[in-house]
Amino acid sequence: MQRILVIFSILLLLFYCSCMHNPTGSETGNISGDPQTSPFAVAKSASVTRETVDVASSLLSEQAASNNTFAVDMYRQLVAENENLFFSPYSISAALGMTAAGGAGTTKQQIRDVLQVTLEGEDFDRALNGTDHSLMEHADVTEGITLRVVNSSWVQSGWEFRISYLDHLSRFYGAGVNLMDFAAEPETCRTVINTWVADQTNQKIENLLTEGTITPATVLVLTNAIYFLGDWLYSFDSEYTSATDFTTGNGSTVSVPQMRYDEPGAKVTMNYSRVGNARALDFPYKGDRLVMTVILPDRNEFSAFESSLSREILDELIAALDSSELQVSLPKFEFTYGTKSIKDALVALGMTDPFISGKADFSGIDGSRSLFIANILHKAFIAVDEEGTEAAAATAVIVDYTSVDPDEAIFVVNRPFIYLIRDKQTGTILFMGRTIDPTATE
Repeated sequence: MQRILVIFSILLLLFYCSCMHNPTGSETGNISGDPQTSPFAVAKSASVTRETVDVASSLLSEQAASNNTFAVDMYRQLVAENENLFFSPYSISAALGMTAAGGAGTTKQQIRDVLQVTLEGEDFDRALNGTDHSLMEHADVTEGITLRVVNSSWVQSGWEFRISYLDHLSRFYGAGVNLMDFAAEPETCRTVINTWVADQTNQKIENLLTEGTITPATVLVLTNAIYFLGDWLYSFDSEYTSATDFTTGNGSTVSVPQMRYDEPGAKVTMNYSRVGNARALDFPYKGDRLVMTVILPDRNEFSAFESSLSREILDELIAALDSSELQVSLPKFEFTYGTKSIKDALVALGMTDPFISGKADFSGIDGSRSLFIANILHKAFIAVDEEGTEAAAATAVIVDYTSVDPDEAIFVVNRPFIYLIRDKQTGTILFMGRTIDPTATE
């Protein structure tokens, strides 16, 4: 399916890219077309291609630190007592990065602050882009690793978007412009976007946009999808997988299939560390670059460790990892973090203005102050078994516009009205009345 979409997009590129640049040279371009006959038509700037970034750049490590701090912040906001949690801070950062690119003033700064961005200007976008390239280059040359990170924008056909904004999405995020008609067919558009997300994540993330999240007021949806399939560098032997008791967060016991490399009691050599009241162990994937780091707080210490969790503690645990011999087992599990709005979590972290109609400033998107974020949705999936790990996540930022009263630019007094007779100099109202029926004389 993906190959068909790519071919279809290339065939349509020459037609749609002409919509991306206004021949008059104005800053906005009218994105038009027939979204219903071409639901996956992708237009990209005719003059801008995705930037290539030096994967050894220091920008990548600085942005990684920001991403990891944000990850812990979001973990704290999303965690619920005795419930599993799985999400992708990287996916959220990418979607909000595309959003911030169209923001200005306090709106843009609040998004960057919540994401813990320390890089200046476009270096933030450049670092995200470089990380994408680095990860996918590794996946391309490593057998047993599949990694896909894709971004896209879904725009209301006919809306006046800034060409500079669309160019930015193309340059740093490789995001094409999919033409939609949210105003006329919001539910159809929702289905189209959900289908795209499902296709990009090997059908692991379905129905990201739930019913009613897309409305006729929607003019832009920014999406990120990430999919990972990795084989363990050292696969578990299914012969030694057996049911074992697992103590849950509330103290009860459940039976789970526990995976082992060898018979119970046997030791293996892996990277292990202890810092304070927690231990960490790396489970490497093929290529030995990507790993699953499992952090195991001491018995009865989970709450204490979680409450003190910070990026610095994670850095300590990771830095202390060293080759050790120990007995190892890991539960086999599968979990879906169903579609959740992460709006409240981001508001709690300080990102408030972007969600407030009339206060949000996304003038970098279309030159107006009429846009605001209506919602941000996130969904994630993970499955861990003897062979490896399959994980996927997707994020959607839904941007709506503030409707304007169609009578705003017309002042025809053809309905009941109130009137004043006042003194301009002192501001004193001398008389005040209303007219309900101008034909009534008494």
